[in-house]
Amino acid sequence: MDTVSLEHQIQSVQRHISFLKKEQMALLRDLHLEILRLQKRCSELTHDLEMREAQSHQQEAASLELESKCRALESQLAAAAKGPGRDWAAWDRGAGALDDTDSMPDPALFLYARRPPRPGGCGPRQQPPPDQVDLQPAPCPNRPAAPSTPGAPGVPE
Repeated sequence: MDTVSLEHQIQSVQRHISFLKKEQMALLRDLHLEILRLQKRCSELTHDLEMREAQSHQQEAASLELESKCRALESQLAAAAKGPGRDWAAWDRGAGALDDTDSMPDPALFLYARRPPRPGGCGPRQQPPPDQVDLQPAPCPNRPAAPSTPGAPGVPE
């Protein structure tokens, strides 16, 4: 019976070894896939970092260029301010006073569009002053006057 028991133990150990080999292979496969995923993510992040560095260098170059232009303009302004007869402080005060007195136009002026011109060519009617009001409207200069009928009431012949 010792040999049978020993054979059962050997078979049991072989099954355990086989199970452990399968588990080890699955674990190695999963680890390999995880390594590939992490390598891909690392290369993406490296690319993003390189792009940001390139943008940073471009922005820095543009900033330096604008800074040098600003210095040049400031020096030109300083040279112009030293010229005879220029009081820049008074000019600044005057410009500030203009800003305070200028009022914004009424926004309602911009809400309504103008009427389109009439097809007959007449522009909008212009109202005469109240003391010069005639009861009959003035004829349109582009249209011929309507013929008057003889004997119409209120029209002298």
